[in-house]
Amino acid sequence: MTIDLPSNPKKGLAACYDAFDRLKTGKPIVAAHVGLLPGKITPGVVSFEAGFDRGYLKKSRSAHLALIAQIEAFRLQSELARDSKANEVRRARNKVAKVETELEQMQKQLYEVLTQNLQLVERVRELESELAKQAKGKVVSI
Repeated sequence: MTIDLPSNPKKGLAACYDAFDRLKTGKPIVAAHVGLLPGKITPGVVSFEAGFDRGYLKKSRSAHLALIAQIEAFRLQSELARDSKANEVRRARNKVAKVETELEQMQKQLYEVLTQNLQLVERVRELESELAKQAKGKVVSI
């Protein structure tokens, strides 16, 4: 893709603003920029998307400072969003691990109580059997 450099620097800057907007919305015209992560958008990428060489946007040019600041702010914002999503995922995983631990403890308690109940049922059967044997030998009046 080749774009002729405009003779008016304001048109070049406008092309860079348009390129930055295309990159932000995920609709670049340069094939290499398709699917580019927001954190990877740099002044060089914006310049190239606008049809210039990667060094077109410079901090030493006062007219470019506002656009460069917007690009940097966009990158930082996307990185913070990515970091906050990573923190959210980490918190969710920690919460899942905690719930799984609680579940294991509850299951252990359940099995212990079931074991005790089975032991008690067996003891009741033994006592009932013993009582029945004693009752066979004696007449029990009610």
